[in-house]
Amino acid sequence: MKTILTTMGLLLALAAATFAQSETNQNRENRPLINEEQKQEVREKAQEVKEDIREGARELEQNTRETRQEIKQEAQQAGQEIKEEVREQVENTRYRNDRYGLPWFEKGSVMLGASVGLGLGKSSGSYMVLNPRLGYFFQPGFMGGIRLSYDRRLSTSFRSQEVGVFARYYPIRTRISGFVGAGYNFGRERASNIGDNEKARFNSITLEVGTMFYVRRNLGVEASLETNYYDRSNPLAGRNRGGRAKVGINYYFARRAQ
Repeated sequence: MKTILTTMGLLLALAAATFAQSETNQNRENRPLINEEQKQEVREKAQEVKEDIREGARELEQNTRETRQEIKQEAQQAGQEIKEEVREQVENTRYRNDRYGLPWFEKGSVMLGASVGLGLGKSSGSYMVLNPRLGYFFQPGFMGGIRLSYDRRLSTSFRSQEVGVFARYYPIRTRISGFVGAGYNFGRERASNIGDNEKARFNSITLEVGTMFYVRRNLGVEASLETNYYDRSNPLAGRNRGGRAKVGINYYFARRAQ
């Protein structure tokens, strides 16, 4: 009898333990993974992160706007400084021209001159050139006119004559003056490989740079470098796109007496 009671007690204890374990498992399954308090904490953290991102974006935009404004101001300042420097250089040049400038270069003055030079052909050999010219100053330092050119190749039978128009500008108009110029010419060639009845005509563009030196009243000498571009060239010319070194003498009929 005692054994039976002991066995029944053990069975009851085992049943109670099993029921308690089942109840615990059921409660655990029904419990949420995150409670409301934890959810609120997550929401607050997310809001803080969002505010930090917005604040960083606003700071970045403000810094970008300030940097852009600084760059714009620096560029404007640099441009203004360059403009002031150029204006100062122009004013200094104008002052020197007004104080020391020769009346030769004034509006209404006339120049009569001629140059002789030596040119190098594309191949071996050289040629001589003579350039008479007549110019008129339409504005102070700016001259336009007509010019002639006679070329002779020293090593062949090539000859040419040109007539054209030219323009020059003298930025500095004192006793030592510099100039740049350009011209357009119409020419005709003669050589042993050209028949008497053949029209060997060509056009050319002239570019030049040089220096003029005052010698005495109304008289000056100049040295210049000149290059020419031809639409066609005789093989005997040997001077397509040829360069020239020239010296010349000019007489100026100044509008205002010195």
